[in-house]
Amino acid sequence: MKTTKQKRLFMLVPVWLLLFGLLLWAGTASAGSNPLHVAVKKGNGISVYTASSGSTKAGILYNGYDNELSLDQTNGRYECYLTGNYSVWIDLKKSSQIPEPEWHDGMDNDQWDADYAEWEKNLPCDIFLAEIIEDDSPVYSTPQNKHVLVRHAKGTLVRVCGEFGNDYLVEAYSAGFVAKNAVRKVSDLTTEQRDFPFIYDKLPVQTVYASEKEPVYFTTSANGYNEQSTYYGYTENTEVTVLRDLGDWVQLEYGMFVEKRFLDPEGAHSYPTAWVKCEGVLDRLNVRYSADKDAVSHAKLCSGIPVHVISQSDQWAVIFFTGPNGGYRLTGCVMKEYLSFDGKNIEQSGITQVRLKQDLGGDERGVRFYEDGEYAGLPAGTLLNVFGVVPPMSSHSDTTEIYLCETEDGRYIEIWKSGVLEPVNTETGIFAKVSSAVRMRTEPDPEAKVLYQVKAKTKVEVLLRGEIWTIVKYKGEIGYMMSRYLSFP
Repeated sequence: MKTTKQKRLFMLVPVWLLLFGLLLWAGTASAGSNPLHVAVKKGNGISVYTASSGSTKAGILYNGYDNELSLDQTNGRYECYLTGNYSVWIDLKKSSQIPEPEWHDGMDNDQWDADYAEWEKNLPCDIFLAEIIEDDSPVYSTPQNKHVLVRHAKGTLVRVCGEFGNDYLVEAYSAGFVAKNAVRKVSDLTTEQRDFPFIYDKLPVQTVYASEKEPVYFTTSANGYNEQSTYYGYTENTEVTVLRDLGDWVQLEYGMFVEKRFLDPEGAHSYPTAWVKCEGVLDRLNVRYSADKDAVSHAKLCSGIPVHVISQSDQWAVIFFTGPNGGYRLTGCVMKEYLSFDGKNIEQSGITQVRLKQDLGGDERGVRFYEDGEYAGLPAGTLLNVFGVVPPMSSHSDTTEIYLCETEDGRYIEIWKSGVLEPVNTETGIFAKVSSAVRMRTEPDPEAKVLYQVKAKTKVEVLLRGEIWTIVKYKGEIGYMMSRYLSFP
């Protein structure tokens, strides 16, 4: 995919998970890897097993299938993840019986490229192209059909990469398992055609129309809904290659999907709006990584905040939220019972106006929002409305608080530095009860000076609720208490 202007990518991934992934990648890159290229002379692929012992066959991976194996072997076999939570064990020595061309002294790069291209061209490929034959067909995370990853529309193209009992291993944007009777073969594929951009020689290129105020999200299924999905948000016009027309949706190269209305420059480009509704005055709605009550929450929003609904099921909605004039943006899954789709009888609560106590530069990562493609800063004295928080990884974490804020000119931003916000209103009339004896400190730091030792059952006035530290007023003084020792209304 190409962009006519700079495009920005927003993924439904918590910051801590992204950092963990980078560390994991760095460790793997330094230690090496075991690439898997299935290419055998006899048969249509290799057998794979449910355990390293090789006692129980799981299925067959077809010739032409590529993946990465674990670095360590057990009983002569390596583990290979076919989906995010399903793995098999493979004998690497048996996976490829056709050796790659070797580099030798005197060979130049052009000759090597030519030899490699000829070798790859002649590799066996039993992967084939198929289409989904029924609407709303489930794609499962395992061959046992226990957890639905996505549901594909009729006509969706998939690559069939292996067979596991009554199921096929298929790939569109991501991998999963479908019943064999849910797909129809379209054509064989050569090794060169394994990736979607090379399936057809000529595919139409169209423009997806997007803007900062009206971003467009690409999804991993043609109904838009996915319980654990990556949604790619584009804020600039973007050229895409259309793989297949699916009615109200189109399937794009690499297996992603977008609603057809976004290909029309005169079409309706906005997503439906809903409003967060919480019960308690200081309650916040969890925005989760997936449609599961136990899934990681990577944002919490106050009541009355408008969100945009990308897709929905009976109980869950996939939403994104951003300011009227852009800035920070995040996607996630929320329970529909905490959304109002008509906005009636919804009052904003828990939103706190604050003032910056010091300058924050974008290069310091103290504030996070885009301005002309770069992180931007804010001067001391800037007024902000805090409408949510990014929760810590642990409820007992003492790490820096991250606040979600709206600027006066309608941009959403993140404030990463703790202790730089001071509430404008110092008389809220909202009180929390101390659940067990707690220290009130001058700064959000467990080593900061103690102002008071406050007894259990004491009421303190809440000025700004945080996930780690809450700004309170007690005996006329303003300070910080750890939130886990407070019971909020």
